[in-house]
Amino acid sequence: MTIKSSISKRARAGVLAASVGFMAPTSAGVIQLGFIIDSSGSIGSTDFGVITDGLASAVESYIPVGGDDTYEVSVVRFNSSASAVVANVLVTDATARSDLADDIRNIGYSGGGTDFTAAFDAMTGVLGNTIGTADASYVNFSTDGQASDASTAFNAMIASGVDNVSVEGIGGGVNEVDLQNLYCYPQSCDTTTPYNFPTQGFYIGVANAQGYADAIGEKIGVVTGTVPIPATLALFGLGLVGFAGLRGRK
Repeated sequence: MTIKSSISKRARAGVLAASVGFMAPTSAGVIQLGFIIDSSGSIGSTDFGVITDGLASAVESYIPVGGDDTYEVSVVRFNSSASAVVANVLVTDATARSDLADDIRNIGYSGGGTDFTAAFDAMTGVLGNTIGTADASYVNFSTDGQASDASTAFNAMIASGVDNVSVEGIGGGVNEVDLQNLYCYPQSCDTTTPYNFPTQGFYIGVANAQGYADAIGEKIGVVTGTVPIPATLALFGLGLVGFAGLRGRK
């Protein structure tokens, strides 16, 4: 994969302001957060509930409101097919955040197979609604299974404007080699702490659904700046120090 080279709208504004001798005001940005969650038969309904509850709790605890950035959340559920069960929800205030968390908790389990291509296609579609005006776009992909090569769909998702993809392999049934080499961005996955982020994507293996639930809150907290980075790295080794550096890619 090729690492994209880009300059943010905010950076361009700063360069222009400097060239004419004044400072332009910093504009608020929209940061896309896309979550792809596995709802296949091997996950099971109980563990799927752990995953959705963990993601909902993380949204409630770690996505801030009223700051410089507004966060837009989309969730794709996949099995033999995929759909955007939460689409382009702007977390503008505490009520919107609480409603979003409720919607995530209420995502139904479906069962079935494991189709990565469908997952990436669905995420490309939902992010495409607003990615042209977003300052940055981050995707988190989690699965406990294996699938046939979905690199074409994955690369199309990256080409649409996604800046970084992190991966969680849940349990021992995943093909870690494929997940690390095909489905991280930029480059193949970094797996050692401290992670080489944002120059590389990263991979974290978790033992079970509860491991995902524990990790996702810390990830979102670092992305949004609501969790102190050194403490998070010491506890979880999540390696998200550079997320702030990716903001404002366009």
